[in-house]
Formats: sequence, C-alpha cells, structure tokens
Amino acid sequence: MARALYFYDPKSENYIGEFPHDPEVGFVASRRGIRRKLCDASDVDHLSPEKLKAHVWDRYLKVERELRNKQIKQQREKEEKQRAKKKLSVSAALELWEKELKATSMSADTISNYTRSVRLYLEAVEDHPLREFDRERNIQFYQFLSVRPKDKHSREPLSPATQNKHMRHFSAFLVWAADSEYIERYYKLKKASVPDKDMDTYEMADLTRARQLLEKRLAEYTRPKDICAAQNMLRAFMVASQTILRLGAIWSLPLSAIDMKRRVIRIQEVKELGWVPKKMKFPNKPINDTLFKFLQQDLARRSPREKWFLDKGDGSQWHKDKSNISHYAADLFKELGLPRIKPFHHAFRATMITHLLNHGTKPTDVQQLADHSSLATTMKYFNTRKASQDAATSNLPEL
Repeated sequence: MARALYFYDPKSENYIGEFPHDPEVGFVASRRGIRRKLCDASDVDHLSPEKLKAHVWDRYLKVERELRNKQIKQQREKEEKQRAKKKLSVSAALELWEKELKATSMSADTISNYTRSVRLYLEAVEDHPLREFDRERNIQFYQFLSVRPKDKHSREPLSPATQNKHMRHFSAFLVWAADSEYIERYYKLKKASVPDKDMDTYEMADLTRARQLLEKRLAEYTRPKDICAAQNMLRAFMVASQTILRLGAIWSLPLSAIDMKRRVIRIQEVKELGWVPKKMKFPNKPINDTLFKFLQQDLARRSPREKWFLDKGDGSQWHKDKSNISHYAADLFKELGLPRIKPFHHAFRATMITHLLNHGTKPTDVQQLADHSSLATTMKYFNTRKASQDAATSNLPEL
C-alpha cells in the first residue's frame, strides 16, 4: 500500500505532509518520514474538494523544495567541514584543543603542561596538516626530545621520563584529534626506554630531623618574614606527612575547609585561585590525632584576618606560586645533607606510602588516602626493593 504524502490531522486540525529523509532513497517501510505542517484546516475549509486538494498539494511541493534545499545546504556544509578538517594544521588544532581543555575542569597548570608538549612537537617538526602525521614525524619528535636540553641553563638533555611525559601529552592530543575526526586513526607513539626503578624515599628519621630543624628555626628567628616562612613550612610539613595530600591541595587550602568538629579536611575546587583538585574520589581527608593536636594549637594562634592555611597573617597567601613552597622544602632537606628529591612528591607522599605499606596498612586503604585511580598506581609508590632488602638483611647471621 502506497504511503499517503499528506493527511488531515483531526487533533491539531491541520493538514500534515510527510517527506522522505533522503529524496534519493525515498520512504523506508519501517521508518516514519519527516512530517511538516502544510496549512490550517480553517484556512481552506471554504474551498471545494478539487481546489482544496490542489492547494494542499501546492503547499506540499513548496515545503518539499524547502526541505530539499535545506538538506543540500547541510550536505554542502558537511562536505566543507570535512575538507577543512583535512586541511587543518597542527597549530590550528592545538588552538581548538586548548579551548576545549579550558572549558573542562582541568587546572590551568595541567593545560599549560599538555599544550607545551604539542608546542615542542611544532618546534621539532614544524607546522603541517594534522592528517599528515605519521611514524616518520613521530621518530623526528622522539629524536628531538632525546637531545633537547632540559633548560636554557643546562646542556644536559631531557631525562627519558620527561621525554615520555611529552609523548604522553602529545598522544592525548592525537586521541582528541581522532575522536574529533581530524585524523583517521589512533597512533601508538614510540617512546624512550625508561628503566624500572623504585620511588626515591626518605627514612622516618629524616623527616623527624626536618621537623626539628623547622622548630629550631621558629625558636631562633626574629624577623617576621622568616618566622612566617618557617611557620607555614611547618604547617605544610604536617599536613603533607599526616594526610599525603598533594602540594596543590595544601597550597590552595582555605581555613574554612578544615573541620575540626568532624575531624576532616575538605578538598574542593578553589575558584578564587583557579585551582582544581586532581580527580579526587575521596576528597575528605581525615585528621588523625597527631595532626589534630597540631591544628588545635596552630588555629588557636591565628589572626582573625587569616583566610588560608598557608597565610602571611593578613589574609593573603604565603606564596602565589606553589613551586616556591617546594623550593623552601628542598633547601630544608639540603641543609640536612639529604638527597635532593621532590619534597612533596617523594619526600612526603612516597615516603609515607612506603611506610604505611611496610607496616601492614591495607593497600586499598592507602590507595584511597592517596587518591589514586587504581591500586597499581599506589603500588608504584611502594619502595619494594628497599622493603625486600631490609627484610633480607635483618635475617643475615651475625659473624
């Protein structure tokens, strides 16, 4: 039975036309066509049946032309977009990617790190149509990173780990490009070979010495600026060692996020600073007895004007750039003659994770405290070789 091209709809009291989705294919038996209003019944009820039929048919043909022209225009626009995608350069794609990243909850620092890796690619390979990316350009970028100095003051090349970081970032860019149909497939990039090694950590005695040095400085310093610095570093030290929080969370922590009644520190986005937590699944960090006692004493001495956990005393942050806090901590460990490792990554997080795992804490509990997406990430922080060797040397016989 042929499909009626138009019909009267008693519910709306309109004449309705039905059109195929694709004029070249025609109607599909199991699919309803595109329906459009042709005219009100009240506008044509005075016409004779012949004139009514002719009028409705004229309206049908007019709407059909309008739909067809719209479809042709959309098809042309689609084809033009496809042609533009094929011509899109790496630099132009980078601008689009950066806009999309800024529209997400990703932090400004993370966006800067990711886009910098793509800019390094442009420095290595120069701009070209994104669709022309291939294995040869991957190798060219790989060779560029392997000899590029790590900074302008050094001739030492980037470490394999840093080279791979840039490759990971560039790979994320290519995944986005494939998802956006700017390139036709995903690429598995060649990366530098990085030997497996345990996470560098300190001993508990090392951290105890660091805290004692900070307390000594507080007792001896007389200049307000020096006292403020030692005080804030001690605060950062205590929270980092007792909660395993990342530096960004400590740096951006408002005093209002410390709930002494419920004994939790609430980690959340701080729009004022443009800081976003790193995919935290367990944002409330418990305050243990050691930290609770420290915070009780610390908060009692605070000025009413203070707003931040790391505060100058007047409601302003101790440091606008969180890297300065790392520099202070690094100098502290250097003064103690300890190896130079990243303070808030290795000295606190990795050291405390290793300690917890070595002393029987369930790995899944440590994973939640550290806010790792997977248990495998937590176990990477576990200094297994040191733990195994310590156990073995303890069993060596006395000679």
